[in-house]
Amino acid sequence: MRKIRFNDDWTYCRGSGSAIENMFGNTLKMKVALPHDASVGLPRTEDAKGGSGNGFFQETDCCYTKTFTAASADCEKEFFLEFEGVYQNVFVYVNGAFAGKHPYGYTPFILKITEFLDFGQSNTVKVVIKNNVASGRWYTGTGIYRDVNLLICDRLHLAAEGIHLTTVSAEDDVTVIQCDTKAENTGICTHHAELRIRLLDSSGNTAAECSSPFTIYERQTKLIRQYLYVRNAQLWEPDSPSLYSFHAEIIEQGSVVDEEMGTFGIRVLSLDPVHGLRINGKSIKLRGGCIHHDNGIIGTAEFPHAAFERIRKLKDAGYNAVRSAHHPMSRCLLDACDRLGMLVMDEFSDVWTNTKVDYDYGMHMSGWWQQDITAMVNKDYNHPSVILYSIGNEISEAGNRHDVQMGAEIASLIRRLDQSRYTVNCINFVMCMLDQIAAQYLDKEDGTAEINTAMDQLGSLTQMIVCGEQAALTTQEAFAQVDVAGYNYAAARYRQDGSLYPNRIIVGSETNPQALDMNWELVKELPYVIGDFSWTAWDYLGEAGIGRMLYDEQPAIGVYADYPFKAAYCGDFNLIADRRPVSCWREIIWGRRSQPYLAVRPPEFHGISRRKTDWCFTDALRSWNWPGYEGKPVTLEAYTDAEEAELYINGRLIERKSVGTEKKAVVLFETVYMPGTAEIVVYSAGRERGRDRIITAEDDVVIKAVSDRKSIPADGSDICYIDVTLTDHAGNINPGIRKTVSVSVEGPAVIQGYGSADPAGIDNYYDTSVNTYEGRLRTALRASGRGKITVRFAADDCEAAAVSVTAV
Repeated sequence: MRKIRFNDDWTYCRGSGSAIENMFGNTLKMKVALPHDASVGLPRTEDAKGGSGNGFFQETDCCYTKTFTAASADCEKEFFLEFEGVYQNVFVYVNGAFAGKHPYGYTPFILKITEFLDFGQSNTVKVVIKNNVASGRWYTGTGIYRDVNLLICDRLHLAAEGIHLTTVSAEDDVTVIQCDTKAENTGICTHHAELRIRLLDSSGNTAAECSSPFTIYERQTKLIRQYLYVRNAQLWEPDSPSLYSFHAEIIEQGSVVDEEMGTFGIRVLSLDPVHGLRINGKSIKLRGGCIHHDNGIIGTAEFPHAAFERIRKLKDAGYNAVRSAHHPMSRCLLDACDRLGMLVMDEFSDVWTNTKVDYDYGMHMSGWWQQDITAMVNKDYNHPSVILYSIGNEISEAGNRHDVQMGAEIASLIRRLDQSRYTVNCINFVMCMLDQIAAQYLDKEDGTAEINTAMDQLGSLTQMIVCGEQAALTTQEAFAQVDVAGYNYAAARYRQDGSLYPNRIIVGSETNPQALDMNWELVKELPYVIGDFSWTAWDYLGEAGIGRMLYDEQPAIGVYADYPFKAAYCGDFNLIADRRPVSCWREIIWGRRSQPYLAVRPPEFHGISRRKTDWCFTDALRSWNWPGYEGKPVTLEAYTDAEEAELYINGRLIERKSVGTEKKAVVLFETVYMPGTAEIVVYSAGRERGRDRIITAEDDVVIKAVSDRKSIPADGSDICYIDVTLTDHAGNINPGIRKTVSVSVEGPAVIQGYGSADPAGIDNYYDTSVNTYEGRLRTALRASGRGKITVRFAADDCEAAAVSVTAV
């Protein structure tokens, strides 16, 4: 099957794409290359329909059109359009004829378009998106935000996503791989052909091969099962993610009529309450984090480099698992997880038939869930990184004895499609019991049963409800339907449920970041608890302000922040991929970091009551630049697994304290701010274990710009990031300086996005002059042709900086 990249030369316009609108025309058109997020390119407004949940970005109806020529020589071929992700409620037309629709914004879909084409002539594809409503609890984006492919094949061909490889057994001397392949014959002739599959190692050598003759009749789809036997196989594991490639061919009368290639990792999963989760016979605990689908400054547009860098940074920070919250993961992210050894919990949906936002997927789920589950499983099947399918997140129906039957149907379908992985339902006990507890505990004047707001209202009562007998009884059937019980914010049940349900396997599918020290002790101790997924590993757009700190002169704490807040501000990594202090503390709790880490609470709030949401860990920054606070009190936070710590200011010992009296692996120091150097030295058994220091940057400001790639594809299929930092001439970052930095491009490229990690910044990501936040900015660069590209950055009272990248 020929797969032709179909991302270039689209025309985009806002509007409904209706017949009346087409009659009068829409003059506000622009040329775009896919992937494209329409919402991130629109001004944010205080009255946006999605409000704080969507980060005050605008949802919109829009239309994409593209013309192409179907060659006359291909008139006997079949043509398909493959959309990897369109948000959402999409209608596709070819030469004015309706070709198909797809409501869900997160699953791929394929449309056969052969019958609509004019061969040897120009053909027009129109994609209409109906998203001018609030359709998600987070920033959803709008548009064709993942790749589109044109698929061309003979009448006899391999079905798209139709090759499924499964490791049956992996012994020391031989590994058995089952190959299930779907061949399709859309013509009227009977074919006698051969299916040949080769497995290639990383050096391109044939590791195993098989071949089978088959006969397929007119308009028939046929499943062909074969086996590959690999000697001395290299197994895929998180610490050594060995990948093979496969090459499948249909051969008829000595000629290859269709072929498909892909990658595959050999690994075996097992699960039981004694050993927990095992990969290739080795027990493993999931050091997990939840991630949304947006990429910060470029919105939801998905590129291979963006996906790879996100997973690489998370892996380097100690994570070995991610949960795709709350929707199926992109192919780009799956490929990155395969290559880097990151385990995946891929999630179906945030809703079933009850909507959480007025016009979310709950509007369509009952009629589309089978198609969308099938698309998710087919997409994931050959990716060794995927180990768990989540059938839903905080589904209220799980607490209803009738509606919970949907869970059994979903899990059953997944098992029919894929028996090599496990199912999980990520349940919030409070959400399952809202009807039971609303009258007694919740403020009806609030007018909402939104889960984050409900949990905030309940406060300390949450754990009492979660640990009660009724919570266990309400969720029994839902958990019995799946292989793993996903507990959202319910670690307090781990120990008691090990006794109540001795055959239950549990995972902390969503947990508060500040609770990791307690949760991880339980994960390590209890074999049936297989891991912990924190909310959240990476900051994201929408659910604005749920991770912020509030102080007593500010309004009473609420879950969401008002405009201009746009980000959740609760990630280990911020919107431009900088690690926040919680990430280093987490790495220490996991036992993956021995180096101490020092951060400072903003002195302007010293002595003021600090209040934080459940998703906030600290407001401390890694900065020793606090002009105007010289001689005033300040609190420093140090994270370490050592027993004791000393604080030095400008070489003078301030205090030596025991670690962990306030919180595990944390020690707090009170001192006064003096510019210079703050240093922490840590000890165990009286011996120095390590030290960390932060230095006051001088007043001179230098713009430092660094690209993370020297070259990018000239066809625009990928991007690079250029990170901008404000430092002094010695290279010390100055997080306290806020400057407006402009960006310009010379050469064949465009700025795909530009901005800071400021969760409440008023700048838009398409602006070319934006304000730094904590001394940093990030640019995404995308090529539009071959040649040298120079990106320049300038600010008042600073020497300009330039970075060169080559488009090849």
